[in-house]
Amino acid sequence: MMTPSSDRPAARRSLREILASPGCLIASSVFDPISARMARDLGSEVGVLGGSVASHTVLGAPDIVLLTATELVDQARRICRTDAVNLLVDADHGYGNALNVMRTVQDLQAAGVAGACIEDSVLPRQYGSSDVQGLVSVEEGTRKMQAAIQARGAGGPMLIVGRTNAVAVAGAEEAARRLVAYQQAGVDALFLPYLKRREDLDCIAESVDLPLIVAGSDESLHDLDYLASRGVKIWMWGHQTFAVAVQALYAAMKAVHSGTYPSQLENRAPDALMRVVTDADLYDAQTRQYLE
Repeated sequence: MMTPSSDRPAARRSLREILASPGCLIASSVFDPISARMARDLGSEVGVLGGSVASHTVLGAPDIVLLTATELVDQARRICRTDAVNLLVDADHGYGNALNVMRTVQDLQAAGVAGACIEDSVLPRQYGSSDVQGLVSVEEGTRKMQAAIQARGAGGPMLIVGRTNAVAVAGAEEAARRLVAYQQAGVDALFLPYLKRREDLDCIAESVDLPLIVAGSDESLHDLDYLASRGVKIWMWGHQTFAVAVQALYAAMKAVHSGTYPSQLENRAPDALMRVVTDADLYDAQTRQYLE
């Protein structure tokens, strides 16, 4: 049974400070205020709102880019108002062309997001296309990164993270070529998913100087010392924990439907944990201060 942790940091570093620090940390997949507070209690400084999980949570739909930018921003704002983690948001392709990217970046920054990932994928799937992930040209990808940086503004607090899925589509050398271009465009960090081999990360790390964020990659790469030596500052497994939560909720609902009394349900969060994830102590203090 999970209980609240006492290991949370005294003061959370900013995402910029994390990317400038030595070592590699593990980020948490988050999707709402409750999961963000769980991450905070476990000591996570970075939470990642994936496009897939946002689609599951907001729409109950698969990850086929049915979610709108407004819906993504609204969900990010709900998470950010908890001030629980530095929120890194997967903004997919920016929801259109470079001008759409600008609008998306402005709205995410206004919502309090710490970092936004912009990728060079062709999204959503086009009529008559195969199920192989398409990539826009490097030139278009670079213009999107430049647009995102301009929209963020010189003094804007949100970091722009350039992402490519090229490793899974065209190999490490093509991914490195694209990330070099996005680095030259002026992004703050680079996001790299779907790595399968250390050789691919080695190739890319030798080509770029910016901090790397790696996610959804093969377990053989999970060595924080090795990752740190390659300039990886943030590692995230993926969003499997959301599927675990779905299974747990389904099992509990099925048990109740089958006649199990709620008092007999297994793996219920204890009251102490529920108070943590709802920030009950804070609300109790505010109640005493303003209502009593």
